[in-house]
Amino acid sequence: MSPFEFITVLISIILGLGITTILTGVAERIKHFHRTKLYAPYVIWISIVFVLHIYEWWNSFTLRAIEVWSLPMFLFILLYPIVLYVLAHLLFPSNNDQQFDAKEFYFANYRRYFIIAIALIVLSILHNLFIEHLEIASQIGQLTALHIIVAFVISKTKKEIVHTIAASVLLIMLMVSLILSNDTLVNN
Repeated sequence: MSPFEFITVLISIILGLGITTILTGVAERIKHFHRTKLYAPYVIWISIVFVLHIYEWWNSFTLRAIEVWSLPMFLFILLYPIVLYVLAHLLFPSNNDQQFDAKEFYFANYRRYFIIAIALIVLSILHNLFIEHLEIASQIGQLTALHIIVAFVISKTKKEIVHTIAASVLLIMLMVSLILSNDTLVNN
């Protein structure tokens, strides 16, 4: 087993736990649909976090280029999937036996989502700088998303239209960046 294969096993396990959390949460909402009141920004955030999990798993293949590994580097690389898992877990209530108002749940927790999302973006920028050796100027998408989310944390706005537009913009930015990226798997 190569170091890359060894290291990606744990990354895949953590990402798998996050994906399981999201799929279980969505399945529970579907199962208890008669007791569920949906809210657009909440559903969009679930979509964003799901896509981020899939993309992180896909993007972990780029780690194959690293020839020499150290424990600090490995621990740093593990931080992103761990924080992503925490975000996935925060998206769903612990108790599924009661009425669920997604709008109420979202506004009770959105600042937590955003603070964790800020941590994710900062980790992504640092990873790109120090592991991928990308310039900060090439990270316009991450910087823009960071500004949007920080603005929400600072403003504390609870205007529904603003939350819907911001979540939609973040999802669109994520999808466009994924479509425009040249991340292809190459057989070596």
